[in-house]
Amino acid sequence: MRINKSDRAASGFRRRLGFHLHRGKGHLLRYAWNRVRWHYYPRFRMAGGFPDHVDVELSSICNMRCPMCYTLTGEFKERVPGMTMDFDLFCKIVDDLSAHRVFSIRLSWRGEPTLNPRFVDCVRYARGKGIKEIASLTNALQLTPEMFEALVDHQMDWLTISFDGVGEAYEKIRRPAKYEDMVEKIRVFAEIKKRKRSVKPAVRIQGVWPAIAHNPEEFFAVFEPIADEVSVNTLLDYLHKDREIEYVENFVCPVPFQRLVIGSDGRAFMCINDEYGRQPIGDARTQSIGQIWNGEPMRYVRRIHAERKGRLVFESCNACYQPRKTTTAVYRIGDRVICLDELVSRPQVVGQ
Repeated sequence: MRINKSDRAASGFRRRLGFHLHRGKGHLLRYAWNRVRWHYYPRFRMAGGFPDHVDVELSSICNMRCPMCYTLTGEFKERVPGMTMDFDLFCKIVDDLSAHRVFSIRLSWRGEPTLNPRFVDCVRYARGKGIKEIASLTNALQLTPEMFEALVDHQMDWLTISFDGVGEAYEKIRRPAKYEDMVEKIRVFAEIKKRKRSVKPAVRIQGVWPAIAHNPEEFFAVFEPIADEVSVNTLLDYLHKDREIEYVENFVCPVPFQRLVIGSDGRAFMCINDEYGRQPIGDARTQSIGQIWNGEPMRYVRRIHAERKGRLVFESCNACYQPRKTTTAVYRIGDRVICLDELVSRPQVVGQ
């Protein structure tokens, strides 16, 4: 089963291993078993009675205006309500996940999660309910050192910080953030972990390759000393400018067998790559997670994918990057080798 990967670790095997050990510290056996289920259950079209992982969107709004992001499109603004998730709804979801021993949750999806005023409380509540792995993805503009220290205290497992490029390149893409201020903030995060003698949250820095490619040595030199892992991302065609599309034959998507995604308004969707919310499959406000995961709408999604008809039936699948044909691009930066899945036909890169 050929699956395109939009992100690739760029820090080498030892740092990659260290990141996973830090991420799974305290529950390594369950983490290892979760990885087995994550990668192999979809191969046998097995979903289990409950999802192993749930993405809970704490906010669908963002405080940045990155030029490659779908949140700036008219369709997104029309389809997706700009809001933060109600804390009572979050607690209802987590209570259900905890009762069924769901392994992991990620407190982010389309928007910036730290814009939810209860962001830290959500981490605290999920930890108190025994969720084994708690993660999030952030641009870190709103994330203060005080908030990060609370994440350390509550032992959030890992945190991805999106950071595209260095200097002016970063500021051009990630406006209104300022490069030096943001680097210093992440350096302070590393100092907080060191002071508290904590490996959690394991911090991953990720950036889109076109924003890094002109000066990758500086990017790695800045972030490898202050992060657990640095990764690079293929620039995805989120804005759907590329219409010369080629697909992998007989593609079966693993996502509907792996994870459930719940938007900030409580609606559940078939896939994390359904950014525009085109295919709702339930509502966490009125249904349990089990009812959504095992309900007819989600079973229908899995049947369609098992029959290799996903992109023929679902608009979001037709636009998704995972079933696209790719080539492997190899980049050598000193002793570092980075292999990226790049689309056969691609849109213009950021900044051009």
